[in-house]
Amino acid sequence: MAEQSYTFRIQRNQVAGNGRLETRWQEYKVTMPPNATILNALEEIKGKQDGSVTYRQSCRSAICGSCGMKISGHTRLACKTHIGWVARNGVVELRPQGNQPVLKDLAVDIGPFFKRVHTIRPYLDEGPEADANVGKTAYEQVNQVSQCIMCGCCYSDCTMAEVSPTFIGPAALAKAFRFVSDPREGKKTDRLRQLSEPHMMWSCARCAMCVEACPKGVKPMEAIVKLRTRGMQKGFNDGAGQRHALAFHVDIQKGGDLNEFTLMMRTLGLGGTLKETGAALHLMKKGKIPSPFPHKAQGFEELKKVYDILERNPLDVETKAADIVPE
Repeated sequence: MAEQSYTFRIQRNQVAGNGRLETRWQEYKVTMPPNATILNALEEIKGKQDGSVTYRQSCRSAICGSCGMKISGHTRLACKTHIGWVARNGVVELRPQGNQPVLKDLAVDIGPFFKRVHTIRPYLDEGPEADANVGKTAYEQVNQVSQCIMCGCCYSDCTMAEVSPTFIGPAALAKAFRFVSDPREGKKTDRLRQLSEPHMMWSCARCAMCVEACPKGVKPMEAIVKLRTRGMQKGFNDGAGQRHALAFHVDIQKGGDLNEFTLMMRTLGLGGTLKETGAALHLMKKGKIPSPFPHKAQGFEELKKVYDILERNPLDVETKAADIVPE
């Protein structure tokens, strides 16, 4: 493949003596084929143009997760990303991962990220809920999330982590599901109780950015949805997120449409609703207060039939990985 000229626009970051992060942009010209990786280009820049450019790398095989960084707007692994995929008019922009403290240039402090992961107790606990009979299909749930390499890409692009630093993050929650779904785990209920607390699984906004960012196909949001389902099945429903989900379920089943007029009250309660009085008055001025009597959705009878069928024949909605056998 013919070589092409690319401009790499790299965000240079340096912590000054006063503790403040100083940022500037620096451009480098690189001539490489489009199927060369971003990591190839960074090695070219560091080895032949500017040895002070700082970034992390190790395995070069999308296994260690060290080289995660913002590449043309999205967090990716530099060793897995081809230049031709992300160059825009011949320009590739590199920045450090988001939602994490920057140490220098493209390297971030991964300590806070792993502190969140350790919060969920990333190991099996002994207890009464451990299953001694582990069958052939027992790890269908565990296998997918076990592919996580802790690169932090999902956390870097997480929109909730951006606005709420206390949110535990998608990687930690995916890791939590790995243990909740393991038949050998002895304290599943205790884990689900912890995960139902504030800033845990119900803080996820389900924007799906973690699914898009994950380089290993772990699908953290899918794991979070499964955790929520299991938590509610255990009766941990006393929270705004749980009440919100239940309100959606009741409204759709009742009329096929949301009763948005009462939704906030059912989600936040009286105290939480009163705190939003200012926003409600603003919406009222704009004529955007919904009707307290929502109409039934068109085709609701068909929807009701679907609900009736599901009530009589509940589905196992858990994703099951296909068996991998040698040919």
